[in-house]
Amino acid sequence: MFKIFFYINELNDIQKENLNQLRNVSIIYRNYEGNNYYQNAIKINRYCKKKNFKLFVSNDKQLAIRLGSYGLYLPSFNNRDYFAQSNIKVIGSAHNEMEIRDKIKQGCEEIFISPIFNTKSHIDKEGMGLAFYRSLMHKYSKQIKIHPLGGINQKNLGKIISSGSKGFSSKSMIEKKMSKSLISYLNLIATNL
Repeated sequence: MFKIFFYINELNDIQKENLNQLRNVSIIYRNYEGNNYYQNAIKINRYCKKKNFKLFVSNDKQLAIRLGSYGLYLPSFNNRDYFAQSNIKVIGSAHNEMEIRDKIKQGCEEIFISPIFNTKSHIDKEGMGLAFYRSLMHKYSKQIKIHPLGGINQKNLGKIISSGSKGFSSKSMIEKKMSKSLISYLNLIATNL
């Protein structure tokens, strides 16, 4: 099954409008600013349960357990090792092979490698490209699933699928109103690949 993950730090109207039309997606709650942190977590958790979406809480094991979320997300900068003993699914992100190895030691079952494409949010970082992503995906295929993150949009989504990826993650895609064709495409790949 093809996995789709969206990063959100609140559940605003545009995100909700998009998500109401999608099926079989996972949400990563990542609110580093801390604005209404617990209230947003509770709101997103209720919404995910209602929609049957998987919720991953970023960097807060206690909150993930308290909410009964599906899992825990470990950002690349988190290098603590106590998460491996958790009873919930652990996923994470990395920017290079050293961080991938750290995430494996932390007990991550899936990792997002970033940035694959150039992004507007990190204009100082060059996208690593699909060749780099494919090489890591194949190198670690027996140990862990690696998905692309960074700069993924409707135009390059087909390239992600053609690369052999079994999923992707995006922050920007969910933040603006999605076209009907994109929603249809996401629902198609989320349920048929």
